[in-house]
Amino acid sequence: MAGEASSSHPKRQRVSSIVEEEGENGGGHSVARSGTLFELDLLDCPICCNALTMPIFQCDNGHIACSSCCTELRNKCPSCTLPIGNYRSRIMERVVVAVIVPCPIVAEEASSSRRKRQRVPSIVEEKGESDGRDVVVQFGTLFQLDLLDCPVCSNALTIRIFQCDNGHVACSSCCRKLRHKCPSCSLPIGNYRSRIMEKVVKAVIVPCPNAKHGCTETFSYGKELVHEKKCSFALCYCPAPKCNYSGVYKDLYSHYAAKHKDTYHRFSLEEENEEEEAEEEEDEEEAEEEDDED
Repeated sequence: MAGEASSSHPKRQRVSSIVEEEGENGGGHSVARSGTLFELDLLDCPICCNALTMPIFQCDNGHIACSSCCTELRNKCPSCTLPIGNYRSRIMERVVVAVIVPCPIVAEEASSSRRKRQRVPSIVEEKGESDGRDVVVQFGTLFQLDLLDCPVCSNALTIRIFQCDNGHVACSSCCRKLRHKCPSCSLPIGNYRSRIMEKVVKAVIVPCPNAKHGCTETFSYGKELVHEKKCSFALCYCPAPKCNYSGVYKDLYSHYAAKHKDTYHRFSLEEENEEEEAEEEEDEEEAEEEDDED
């Protein structure tokens, strides 16, 4: 029964930012998927520590900087001394715009509207009533998870991520398949890595796709697909004809026994016969091995 239930499930495709789920009555409704970015300092310029804004530039070694810092540094990367300010990191520009952060309301700022607001880093300290220091973790939410997918193969981006001079990105596998020619602009791709995007992809945390069914596991983006294949909260579909029921495997057996009693008895007998045949085959193999030893 379990085999037929799993085989009736359609082959899984990669889930986009907005997916349509099928309910028990066969009707679909849109569900937005999102990821959480706790390392908000990745969205800051590593030189001036201000929030990155368009345009964002990248050197050939993958270091980034805002346009103001590129001008002040005379287009010389402070990390590797290579030129910076000619090639934009367009994918990072889109990520910065897409990450939504909550308003960082600090008690002292709320009481004094005249005080100049400072940028809140990923981890800040707030002063408590007892003058103690409490650590408050700030985070951002990324709803456009397709930004973390390779635009060529649509699979999750993983280290290594490459970028052409026009700012288009691709995974290493696609770079080889495309013979290092960008499909968007025909410029070479596969020589210069987008290291900031590699950090962002690793830092975005997503829940298991079966979280709504009770799974509490979380993963870096793209890693949840491996877990989903063996997740015990994955949906199983009823193999009975014209039955639209779906649920976790434990509930599926209860449903089948209650709603499809006649067929359930037949499946139970088939499972027992299969187990008996498997045991007989094991006994025969053991007997043959003993004969060979003699």
